[in-house]
Amino acid sequence: MTLVNDLISVENFVKAKFPTAVTEKQTPPKKPVANTFVIRFQNDSRESETRFHYRTDREYQIVYFGADASDVLTKMDALSKALYQIQLIPINGSLRYIRIESFSFSQPFETDNKLFACIGVLSTQVREARDQQVYEKIMHVYTRYI
Repeated sequence: MTLVNDLISVENFVKAKFPTAVTEKQTPPKKPVANTFVIRFQNDSRESETRFHYRTDREYQIVYFGADASDVLTKMDALSKALYQIQLIPINGSLRYIRIESFSFSQPFETDNKLFACIGVLSTQVREARDQQVYEKIMHVYTRYI
């Protein structure tokens, strides 16, 4: 799967949980409005687990802008509970899933335009199969008994 598709999958999860919220990907708006989530890619690391697959660990930054500190804390707490309840985010256009490893968020802070914001970090894992060499099948096997 691609990074952009995984980012869209995380955004779709947030949209499903908070249908009235505005969502943005990767670039926060210059002047955000209340009830806005910004989902950003933070980092990627890959590790070989077997000869047949590898693990991709990714972190996403989820920023929420709200009218006041209690609104921000309520939304981030609800998002955290939803992530830990489901533990898997369906990958957009696939039968596979993104596995939730952890989610943590900071205390709310006031922005320049009198909104409050909170930054969360979502750690995820996806396992992907390596391309395997394809061999021609054996058409017939003949045995002789002696």
